[in-house]
Amino acid sequence: MKESRALALAALLSLTALAGCGGGDSSQKAATAAHDRPDTLFGTSNAGPLLVHTIPLHCPQVAVLQQAQTLSAFLPGRSDVAAQLTTAQLTSFTGDCVLEKEKHAVLLHIKPSFLADNGPANNGKPLTLTWFAAITNGNNILSKSDYNVTLKFNGNATTTTATGKAVKIEVPNVPDSEQLQILLGFEMTPDQLAYAAAHPNAAP
Repeated sequence: MKESRALALAALLSLTALAGCGGGDSSQKAATAAHDRPDTLFGTSNAGPLLVHTIPLHCPQVAVLQQAQTLSAFLPGRSDVAAQLTTAQLTSFTGDCVLEKEKHAVLLHIKPSFLADNGPANNGKPLTLTWFAAITNGNNILSKSDYNVTLKFNGNATTTTATGKAVKIEVPNVPDSEQLQILLGFEMTPDQLAYAAAHPNAAP
């Protein structure tokens, strides 16, 4: 199963364009702003501040993988409306990119946000879904980590929101790191990927 999911992700990376959304756009702007405003070390002199050294930030781009942004989950072996557990979406993310001077690296903090509905077959039960953060260079997956988020429905709520755990990703502070991309999305089976492709307008 893990192998098939990895292959599905690799196929998506080779076939699809990337889509930043919501907080993703603002986070990318923040990363760009950080890159344009290099970390600067100052000394002092009798004449006033003295520029000693500047250290530019080389931050990767962060985006939501569009084809893994929305997950529809059903009871095993079914895909009809009555068997639907939820339709969930990775709606946005926040984060920053900071310099680690001693390591000659940059550290990204990324925290995703989720929205999900309470499907007919779920009956208000908490749902635990798996999402990933993958470091990619073009179509090559350099590393990938999975995380869980639990969505809870209070009372008769038909939808709920949740924030995933903040993840930390460290890369070298070198120009080549700007060519890397951090992709976020749901961990999905081939059947779920096929359903998402066939229902591009699905939403909580």
